[in-house]
Amino acid sequence: MIILSAFVLAVGIVLPANLDSPAQAVESVLMPLTFVGLGTILYGIGMHLHLMHLNLVRQLQPDRTDDQRSDSESDN
Repeated sequence: MIILSAFVLAVGIVLPANLDSPAQAVESVLMPLTFVGLGTILYGIGMHLHLMHLNLVRQLQPDRTDDQRSDSESDN
């Protein structure tokens, strides 16, 4: 959210000041656009790793229903 708001502020403040030529306009928006793109990629990578870690933790935790089933089967 912070990344997108920084981009909107940059476009709203910096772009109108550089509308003299198309080259200046593109150059003024290029850096915030790169910042937004890289931030989004890093956020996606972080979220992917976080979800993988949660899945691994869930798989490593013993399932209590399996323990109860094995206890009841051994009683029979």
